[in-house]
Amino acid sequence: MDEFPSSLIRSITLAWLAAAAMRTGGATTVVAQEQPGTAAIVGRVLDAATGAPIEAALVRVEGLERSTLTDETGAYLLRGILPGPRVLRAEHLGYESARVQLTVPAGGTVRQDIRIGRTALELEGITVTADVAGRARGELGTASVVEEQAIRHQTAASLAGILELTPGIGMRPPGLDGVQQVSLRAVTTSTGGLAQLGPSAEQLASFGTLIIVDGVPVSNNANLQSLGAGGEFFLSTAAGGGIDLRQIPAETIERVEVIRGVPSARWGDLTQGAIVVETRAGAVTPEVGARYDGRTVEFTTLGGSELWGEQVFTASLNAARTTLAPGLAEDDAYRIAGRLAHRFAPGGGAGRPAEDAPFVLDTRLDYYQLHEDRPENPDVVRGRASSNRDWGLRLSERARIRWSERSRLELTLSANRQRQDSYFQFLGIRAAMPFTDRLTEGRAIGRFIGGEYLARAWLDGVPWLLFGRGEATLERGWLGLPHTIRTGLELRREWNDGPGYQFDIEFPPQVSFTSVEGFDRPRRYDAVPPLATSALYVDDRVAIPFGERGIFSAQAGLRLDVLHDGTHWASGARDALLQPRVNIELMPWPWVRLRGGWGRTAKTPTLDQLSPAPQYYDVVNVNWYANAPEERLALLTTFIRDPSNPDLGFSVGDKAEAGIELALGAAGGALSLVAFRDRVHRGVGVRPEPSFLEREHFALADSTQGTGEPPEIIEPATHADSVPILIHRRANNLELENRGLELTATLPEIPVLRTRFEVQGSLVETSLAQDALDFGLNFSSFQVSENLERAPFWEGGTRTGTLALLIYRIIHHQPAVGLVITGAVQHTVHETRRDVGASDTLAFSGYITRDGTLVPVPPEDRGLDEYRDLRVPRRTLLADSEVPGTWFLSVQVSKTLPLDGRLSFYAFNALDRVGTYGEAGVPSNLLPGARFGLELTIPPTALFR
Repeated sequence: MDEFPSSLIRSITLAWLAAAAMRTGGATTVVAQEQPGTAAIVGRVLDAATGAPIEAALVRVEGLERSTLTDETGAYLLRGILPGPRVLRAEHLGYESARVQLTVPAGGTVRQDIRIGRTALELEGITVTADVAGRARGELGTASVVEEQAIRHQTAASLAGILELTPGIGMRPPGLDGVQQVSLRAVTTSTGGLAQLGPSAEQLASFGTLIIVDGVPVSNNANLQSLGAGGEFFLSTAAGGGIDLRQIPAETIERVEVIRGVPSARWGDLTQGAIVVETRAGAVTPEVGARYDGRTVEFTTLGGSELWGEQVFTASLNAARTTLAPGLAEDDAYRIAGRLAHRFAPGGGAGRPAEDAPFVLDTRLDYYQLHEDRPENPDVVRGRASSNRDWGLRLSERARIRWSERSRLELTLSANRQRQDSYFQFLGIRAAMPFTDRLTEGRAIGRFIGGEYLARAWLDGVPWLLFGRGEATLERGWLGLPHTIRTGLELRREWNDGPGYQFDIEFPPQVSFTSVEGFDRPRRYDAVPPLATSALYVDDRVAIPFGERGIFSAQAGLRLDVLHDGTHWASGARDALLQPRVNIELMPWPWVRLRGGWGRTAKTPTLDQLSPAPQYYDVVNVNWYANAPEERLALLTTFIRDPSNPDLGFSVGDKAEAGIELALGAAGGALSLVAFRDRVHRGVGVRPEPSFLEREHFALADSTQGTGEPPEIIEPATHADSVPILIHRRANNLELENRGLELTATLPEIPVLRTRFEVQGSLVETSLAQDALDFGLNFSSFQVSENLERAPFWEGGTRTGTLALLIYRIIHHQPAVGLVITGAVQHTVHETRRDVGASDTLAFSGYITRDGTLVPVPPEDRGLDEYRDLRVPRRTLLADSEVPGTWFLSVQVSKTLPLDGRLSFYAFNALDRVGTYGEAGVPSNLLPGARFGLELTIPPTALFR
């Protein structure tokens, strides 16, 4: 009986607030009928400086389709909120958005006021790093959420700089220096020596990281710009891994969700994790920004406005240039990126939230140019030069249809076209060697090259990606519990229309020709068949209250990915993988949260892996190299082998994690600790398969020199021998394992000092194992020498890397004067890399004969004298290496300006530390040099005041 009066008063209060909101004509709320176990949130939105109420401010619950506008008293009301940790967001044109964390009970009402300021520097509790307790929208797995506040206070030129705010990602200088990719929960295993055939651990992890921009995946599957039998010679800015993150300017990003844990079934084509990027759109206060630090110059302009009541237009333009090697070469990189966004929301204009409209159509048009030039500098390396000309255009449409208060449909269509033009040249040096440019099998008279020559190559690719997704979301109360169900269908088609790579066969870019292994031939990309995939998924999320204040949340989903054996979705399945995913969360009290998850993911092979270039073998039958060029004679037989693998399919990722989060008092402190183990099975690598060719030898007539004519070949062949070869076939033969700990801590603010401390860190161990035979570096000599009867081979190989990284931040904030001072120290505690079995001369597994036969040798017999010639170091592996621990400091000072602008000064590696190497403490360039710069952001109207 005691509950009746309180519930009656609560109902009257909510009804009164709703009626007051409706009387204003602006405070419309997306109101759902109360589901079992849901609650309501009420409060006011106030000016941070004056405390005055703000009318028509948009208040939303992140991750849920719940939003409303405040009335003239600043009051808002949200109903039907699922229980658990939530983040409220309030925004209004002319103000910085503000976020407030709260815990929603399983029923009842929560009151929460929100204060927003003219600039973020005026807000209490400003965020300058990833949110410790944040959640990716619709996700329960571990994620780092980087909001607009933190992005605006991060010195970054691209998405790569923003990702530094997540555990395990090191800081880098702001600019366009080098290719920028990210490997979630993985560290490098390269020892700086000879790379194994196929991708490295960091390339495999980067390629397995999904990037989504405004709901549309950005893919690198159609990038064909690599050469070599194993695709190990990369000519593009992003070949061999994920996309180049430099193409996404940081200044145009509003929110980043880095899903490092088990993603929901919604996300596919990944093995490592997902990075969800939302760009700034809607009614955005116009602003102009500039940055300069001596190496990088960057300008950005952005703004958005509501027109005709139901439509909103947003536009942005970014231009940046970085000098790559000042004082050494005239290398530079520059970017131009522009974006147009349009939202049409009938019934959602005139100050009403778009979520309230029955239909919302979002149109995005994104464009970027990314150029990198490295002209020849004879004083450094004579003849070496390269350039990359990348650009892309993406058009996407996203329609959201609400057919009831708890049911909606989202349709997404996108077309992404890129152009990748690469050029490189270098001076090659080789002994006199005959060659042929045959594109078919057969015999031909060859020509000779030798000495020093200038090798040049051009690679022209035009990758395409068509993407479509239809997704339905239902909110239902079943068995007394609130459920949020998503189900969807995805279709993708990727291909490359480029003319391919070209070079003069007389001046090839490969100098390792062995009289057997032929040069790569020019190849057209548009002859490679397209890649088509489809996927179905279903996902359910439920919250179950228990005890007085406890909440148990679970998210379970199932995804089916299909790799089609044809070029369209109607063709049969080449490979298919069913992927269950489960995340659970237990919150026995509001200040503690326990989490765990397990799931399976899949990554699609690339076009180059599914349809590799043919391998050419040019066997020399005659090699008569006379002093006079006109008397020389070469006869070669060309053999062609197809290295494709019809059994090649998805890479499979198994992800598992467990974590705990603690709230450290009422002052806003929080602690998160996560343990994880991610394993990628069936990663796509290269598997050398031994075989042999028949080589004929011919006698010559009239071989006297000085005649001015080449000799004649006498038919038939005098004899023939066998030549061993290796066919480098793509295969699912890599296993990547990453395990470790992630720590994120925000200590409560010290009120007297207006200062707080934050720590983020990670300890990651990475192991990359290859299930393939290794024939060593002497195999080429064995091929051409008839006197060598055998050569050793080894079983696979394992490379490991360990990295312990800590980043400490101290934030001093004075909201009354709009001042923020941030100091960040990156501390590399420990870093090692190992090649397992690098120096073991008894590690060989057997030998290969001249007819390509593999003969295993038992371990107990490998020390016998008869195998003395096989006991040689495995030169494709190197000894262990350890990178010395080091640290450096970066500082940023931000201050509001009188005309609603902001001025920032930053010093990256402020003390210009270079690190030390070895026990002797010899200086070494382990760290990038110091950079000092300024950033200015100001509304354009202030320029005319």
